[in-house]
Amino acid sequence: MYKQPYRIRMHDTDAAGILFFTSQLRIAHETFEAFLDGVGLGLGVIMGARDYRIPIVHAESDYRAPVHLGDLLSVEVALARVGRTSFALRTRFVSAAGLETGAVTTVQVAVDARTWQKRPLPDELRRALAAGLS
Repeated sequence: MYKQPYRIRMHDTDAAGILFFTSQLRIAHETFEAFLDGVGLGLGVIMGARDYRIPIVHAESDYRAPVHLGDLLSVEVALARVGRTSFALRTRFVSAAGLETGAVTTVQVAVDARTWQKRPLPDELRRALAAGLS
């Protein structure tokens, strides 16, 4: 599992001062990007020097408790499933009191960078996911 703290900022909230629904998805993705950066497979590396891409093909988000401006959360990304061509991530949002305030599940598929046809997950990515998110 990969964990990262995140403080809720003004741009993360809606007019009621709580976490805007799309912000939870964005924060989950940014946390996964930080994980990739840390293992040397940042999206800049993948987009610039690799022959594959890993687009999100499914996303769902659950909201369990209000999150307010200034709240500090632990954002925890774990590998939920890995297949031949795709993988699923489960991201939990946990308050300072230990309450799960929300969760995001995403499925990403490996595709060829030129044709956008499905392809097997690259070994380097498979190893990084297993080592850092299991």
